[in-house]
Amino acid sequence: MIVDSRPDADTFAAQTSTVLLVRLGERQYGLPIAAVERVLPMAHVSALPDGGEGLLGMLNLHGQVLAVVDPRPLLRLANVAPAAEHRLVLVKAATPFLVWVDGVDEVVDYPPEVLSAVPAQPANPLVRTVLRLGGALVPVLDPAAIAPGGSFPR
Repeated sequence: MIVDSRPDADTFAAQTSTVLLVRLGERQYGLPIAAVERVLPMAHVSALPDGGEGLLGMLNLHGQVLAVVDPRPLLRLANVAPAAEHRLVLVKAATPFLVWVDGVDEVVDYPPEVLSAVPAQPANPLVRTVLRLGGALVPVLDPAAIAPGGSFPR
């Protein structure tokens, strides 16, 4: 009798989580896939007067007006101008919003042992965990902290 010691698909799914890998500048970041509705091409964003740090503006998506968040200032990354190759990630939330990223790389499943908590950092709650993918550490962004009016102190 041959015994298959590999976990079945249901067990594997229960033991893994999934992130969408995005790029901001030269760095890769993760967004929990459970928070991602879909990825859209870059579009014209209507600027708001005094939108505040991290709020690029608003976008009308099929009749729904959504805030567009630029995480760069919140992560202390250099500002860049929007470009056609950039992407907008629609984030599921009580009030949905869009996150502007330089690019989207792939969707990755990972087991819990490659996820590590970041020590308490009162200055930047955007990244609470990091993934160890190969030899790289990938910060995982907290969508609730990025959200307009989120927990990030602006």
